Amino acid sequence: MAFGFGRDKGTNNTSQSRESKLIEESGFSGAHPDHFFNVKAYGAVGDGKIDDWRALQGAINAVYRTPGGGTLFFPPGLYRISAPLEVPETDETVSWLGHSQHTTVIAPSQPMDYLVRMRGGGGVVQGIKFRGTDPMNGYAQYAKVCMLASNILNKRFSDAAFVWGSVHGLQITKEGNNNLCVFDGLCRFSQNGTMIQGKDAEGSGEVIRFSSFNPLDGDVHVGAYFKVGKGEGSVYHIDSITEDSIAISPGLNEPVTPGTEYAIHIGCGLQTERGSDNNVYGIYDCHFVGNKGAGLMVRGLYGHHVQGGNFDSNGITGIHIGSGSINTTPAYSNTINHAYFENNGYANVILDYPSGLSILDPLLAAPQDGMAEGIASIMSLRDYYFDSDSTSILYNGKLYGYARDVSPSPSFEMEGMQPLSIDRPRGSKLPAIVKLPPAPNHKFVEEVEIYVEDSGGQPVQLLCDFANVNNKPGTIGILTPIGEGYKIIAYYNRRKNSWMVSHTTPIE
Repeated sequence: MAFGFGRDKGTNNTSQSRESKLIEESGFSGAHPDHFFNVKAYGAVGDGKIDDWRALQGAINAVYRTPGGGTLFFPPGLYRISAPLEVPETDETVSWLGHSQHTTVIAPSQPMDYLVRMRGGGGVVQGIKFRGTDPMNGYAQYAKVCMLASNILNKRFSDAAFVWGSVHGLQITKEGNNNLCVFDGLCRFSQNGTMIQGKDAEGSGEVIRFSSFNPLDGDVHVGAYFKVGKGEGSVYHIDSITEDSIAISPGLNEPVTPGTEYAIHIGCGLQTERGSDNNVYGIYDCHFVGNKGAGLMVRGLYGHHVQGGNFDSNGITGIHIGSGSINTTPAYSNTINHAYFENNGYANVILDYPSGLSILDPLLAAPQDGMAEGIASIMSLRDYYFDSDSTSILYNGKLYGYARDVSPSPSFEMEGMQPLSIDRPRGSKLPAIVKLPPAPNHKFVEEVEIYVEDSGGQPVQLLCDFANVNNKPGTIGILTPIGEGYKIIAYYNRRKNSWMVSHTTPIE
């Protein structure tokens, strides 16, 4: 059943109400019919068989040439295209409106670099799935990128899906003004990217050469990942590519020889590239699932806010944030707030030269391979101090900041406890004994707080089976004074392998 202005006498009231609501949400309610462009009025069929490229491109050209823009409407259907859809260079505000990401699908029928080239600021992209595979040809990943976007100032994406691109789902380039974009309404970025495995690599340091693999032909790009071995230190960031080699950071822990198995993880669900006008993105309650590299790659200059959402089963990491060796200007003032991370391959969050990053109350399940659960799963590939020194994490009620040290920590696994309150009856015969946790082996500040409401007429003794306390053997520990209404703070000094204890003056 067709949707449009006066094109189907059989359209029922329910369908008309649905269409009217969609038009209203797009921001063009009450507009002249000339501002509403139903792709079926331009010959699109959407049956998954006919090539709809010419019809869709014709509708795109028409709406973007209309002064003031308009709404491009896609009724439910599978629209197969044999060439990319190109949005003209224009500043007109145009919305792309589908029925839902489950019923309105655009997919390729031939190999192409991208499915859609999006331009033009403002408007909304809503209710459409951009799928990089052709379901009529064994779900071949024909589109490298589902949507390539530039100069999309103030664009909003809602209930849209970018899936099964062989490289990226949505790639926002550095060209033009891409500020103030918003992703909400459960946008989905899933199953994008490719993993290439081989045994023909050889190298040491920062350069790896291949005897039978051309990285350029394999769509390897700056920002992909080279993985060799298992566990911590097995993943490297690809910084440059030639026909027979890649440069990585950091340098290899051990030389790679022919016969060594390796994997190259290519692609992200959403990638925002580095540019002077790639700032202030809002990403709310979106799903990043099953992408081969990162779920979300943030390289914009500043102001990315991730609120909620699901980062699940991505090949390397849920979020990679920062510019790293691509551009050593930091990525400023970003936040990750109440996001959910589960079953990612190597780390939940990779820090790559962020500045002023705040991570608030995440759920951090253990990755499959690499780091431990909790804040241990937030880490830098290169282990540079500036990858973490302005990062603050509020996790399970405790605030963590970076503790710079002269020697790198072997891991980030956290051991600790919640604040403890001591209230003992007066006349107690023995000191209150508090056993401090093991020495932390991550690079964030570890601090233990003890609130003494009443010590019961005895001191409080702090012991540790695993480290010193105030530079004394931890099995002996130290005593804090008798009293009530005071606070004990212990923080760990790595260089001295000791918990250092201070306390406020108790009330007698």
